[in-house]
Amino acid sequence: MRRNLKTVFIKEGDFMRSWIKLLEHCIKNESLISFGDKDDPKKMRAEICSRVVLEETAVEQIIDGVNYLSKYRKQFPFGPQYVQHYVEEYSLEYIEKQAMLEEGDKGKFTYTYYDRFRRYPTSNGMLDQVEALKNNVAQQIKNGVFSNRHQMITWIPEVDTFSAEPPCLQRVWVTLIEKGSIEVHLDWRSRDLYGAWHVNLVAIINMIDRDIAKPNNCKIVRVIDSCNSLHIYNGDFDQAKSSVESFI
Repeated sequence: MRRNLKTVFIKEGDFMRSWIKLLEHCIKNESLISFGDKDDPKKMRAEICSRVVLEETAVEQIIDGVNYLSKYRKQFPFGPQYVQHYVEEYSLEYIEKQAMLEEGDKGKFTYTYYDRFRRYPTSNGMLDQVEALKNNVAQQIKNGVFSNRHQMITWIPEVDTFSAEPPCLQRVWVTLIEKGSIEVHLDWRSRDLYGAWHVNLVAIINMIDRDIAKPNNCKIVRVIDSCNSLHIYNGDFDQAKSSVESFI
């Protein structure tokens, strides 16, 4: 048994092309391994460690992701409703509905990212990290002083260290680049490249644009996405190859 975790760096101005490039790198690094929980292991067909810089038109394409991804049905066969569902998960209405579901309900998730951001548990109750990050960006603008301290996290050590379903997204870091412009960094421990990489980005960046950038009269000008294990599941490998081959 051997894990071949190759590191890949990509800089792109086109959202779809960045995904295709990642698929190409991952497919070339094919290595069938089992990972996850020993009682319910998953089969990974290929993986890479990735760092992707998305800027210029790519950021605009991500924000318009519901419409943009729908133009590439040969490569992205999921449809606009699939993308829209991810976007809607980042709303207070959605996490409130989740909270109302009883334990054992098939529609109830172990966690949602937006719930962790909005209602992160603390010794004094809960912290709204989204509101705090929005206000911290406002202070950067007001004071004219840049900061490296402003971030949101999902990991709750006492809950997630021993969980069979811990969060994949770990951290969101946001900084002011200049007045009116912000940069967003996303850090992941694990990620499904074929079925979730693109829709994750669309949902999260739309949330940050709505909740943090626009209230501060800012535009997201660059997104840097880093993942420790970006992988293609065994059952998706042939479809991933077809997406690459059909891309013009």
